[in-house]
Amino acid sequence: MTGYLTTYDNETWRLPVLLSWDVSHGLGEPCDAFEVSFLFKYDMLRMLYGAVRFRGEYGGKTVFFGVVDEYEITADESGLLAVVRGRSLEALLLDNECEAVEYAGAGLDFILQRHVYPWGIKNVKTGKMPALPSFTVRSGESQWGVLREFCWFSAGIEPRFSRDGVLIMNGEAGESLTIGQSTPVSSAAYRDNRYGVISQVVLKNKSRGTLGSVVNSPYADRGASCRRVVSIPRKMSYDAARYTGRYQIARSARGKRVCELTLPELFAAFAGDTAALDYKPFGLFGKYRVYASRCWADKDSAGTVLTLEEV
Repeated sequence: MTGYLTTYDNETWRLPVLLSWDVSHGLGEPCDAFEVSFLFKYDMLRMLYGAVRFRGEYGGKTVFFGVVDEYEITADESGLLAVVRGRSLEALLLDNECEAVEYAGAGLDFILQRHVYPWGIKNVKTGKMPALPSFTVRSGESQWGVLREFCWFSAGIEPRFSRDGVLIMNGEAGESLTIGQSTPVSSAAYRDNRYGVISQVVLKNKSRGTLGSVVNSPYADRGASCRRVVSIPRKMSYDAARYTGRYQIARSARGKRVCELTLPELFAAFAGDTAALDYKPFGLFGKYRVYASRCWADKDSAGTVLTLEEV
């Protein structure tokens, strides 16, 4: 991988040969992240001090674009080493809080103008997203949280950032791949984690009392017991409240039942891609979504870890 840093005054620097890199992509949270290391020379200090953006390129394509969070310089018997770390552009929305407000009506353009564009996000792919007749922003909520909830309540989708820094808000999937018997697999694991998966959401309204509940039947039927009580705004309808319950359940189940495969190939896939999986050792077949991907390379090893979730 080749790395580039861009400074706050719009200078772009090509980094020296990378000694190691670790790049992670996921759907939603936690934020995508990167770490790269290279040999340091004293005249690089100005570049590192002013760096605000990082772009990683592999095979002629951008494989990461994001915010520089920190750099570190170390010295030992091996010499001088610099490490740069950061996150995707989602960090710009995660790190900025909102003030509490109730919108009488909120459309896509309005949300973008209020909660996305002011924080430096300009490249956005949108789809059809109906306006909401009312929308509540809680105090302390991040700009990302507002965007995520709007997308869910409006169109039942979750926003994500592509590997080249585009905010995807139309529900589109990434690229498609096939993982079959001929695919080299270094290691594999299958995990069914019930911890934290909500089995029931109780909906409460201060003025009208308990409205009802939403049950996660697949988990409740397996004996799971994890209840949450959600206080909903006074003016929200019952149907909208049930949608909130389904949203809480769906979020709690993300990344809990997955197959994790390590492939010797670099950047084999990215979060949001779809995979036709045929993995006989675990008896897993069908269509899966890449929930998270991590690609690394150093002097000892290299590869890609894919976390797959059944669609």
